[in-house]
Amino acid sequence: MAKKTRPSTFKLAVLSSLQFIRLLTWRTIHLHRDRLGREYNIHHGGKTNYSVFRETESRDGTPDLLAVLVVGFRLRFIGSNPLFHWMFQRICIISTPIWSGFHGLRTKLWMVDPESKNYLGIYEWAGDQNALAYAEWLTQILRPLSTRGSVWYEVRSNESLANYLEAHGPTLAVR
Repeated sequence: MAKKTRPSTFKLAVLSSLQFIRLLTWRTIHLHRDRLGREYNIHHGGKTNYSVFRETESRDGTPDLLAVLVVGFRLRFIGSNPLFHWMFQRICIISTPIWSGFHGLRTKLWMVDPESKNYLGIYEWAGDQNALAYAEWLTQILRPLSTRGSVWYEVRSNESLANYLEAHGPTLAVR
């Protein structure tokens, strides 16, 4: 029996980018402003408020039960420098094609803890297996760019993003 191998990180990024082009063509990927500035209490090694700075929504037609994926990290090279974080939060949109075409993506919230400058992505996926496949891919990319030990993720099966967020805030709405 042949050993099943996972596609490379690069190949998955290329496939996602091709799907991103299809999503743009079908007009099923959008930036939203509904949650911008809202803070949510996310508990991972302590209670921390994370503020939403970007929201992306996509619909690829995957009919599966919803799952929430939470991914956390702290960037290694920019420390707590406010200018570098401001720049990162604006240019990270450039990475959209390499992650937004993954099978089953519904929503991604880009978040930052204003005090510690730790980052968080909260996603809604169609299917926990799709969420897990993406999390494994993403953590391969984040680990070399992040402070050692800061990259983590959690998949919550059969949970919607709306229910997850309701349980964690918002603590403050800034518009």
